Amino acid sequence: MILSGFLANLRDTCLFRRGPEDMPYSPPLLVALLVACAAMQVGFNLDDGAKPAVVAGSIIGGLVAIGVVSLLLRGRGKPERFVQTTTSLAAVYLLFGLVNNLLTLLLPLRALRQGLTSHPAHLPPLSGGQTLVVFVVAALEIWQLCVWIGILRRALDMTVAGGVLVFLLLMFVNLVVMALIANVVGAA
Repeated sequence: MILSGFLANLRDTCLFRRGPEDMPYSPPLLVALLVACAAMQVGFNLDDGAKPAVVAGSIIGGLVAIGVVSLLLRGRGKPERFVQTTTSLAAVYLLFGLVNNLLTLLLPLRALRQGLTSHPAHLPPLSGGQTLVVFVVAALEIWQLCVWIGILRRALDMTVAGGVLVFLLLMFVNLVVMALIANVVGAA
């Protein structure tokens, strides 16, 4: 019963019909989603050739961002919304992440990266289908961003601008922690 309600709420959240308050309150579901998100992140990062220090940094950065969400909810007097808000954020991350990562497998990412570093003015050519994939991935990334902002806005009872600022704060915290951890672990 929880799974069917969860999937229906995830669909409606992604279509901007519902918010995090409609997600089932289930700490075990949240833990499962966070483990799945971490596994996806590690798997695709390692497949992409990321160094273990960067992978560790991205996982710890994500956990710190979750802690910031908890602090923000407490600051707004809504700590009871943490499980549902984090469940929504993690579910959206997992859904869009899986789709985008699977789509990017259709692209010659290593060749593109090498082309950018060696000859930035002359990128390797993409086929018509690969160009379409790039546009689809970009559109999905923008959609995911909008869904996350909607979740944060509704959970924190903020305006859209406030949701954007909170999203930017979370991304900043995530990147700073990721860079710090990657440097510390990489230097060890």
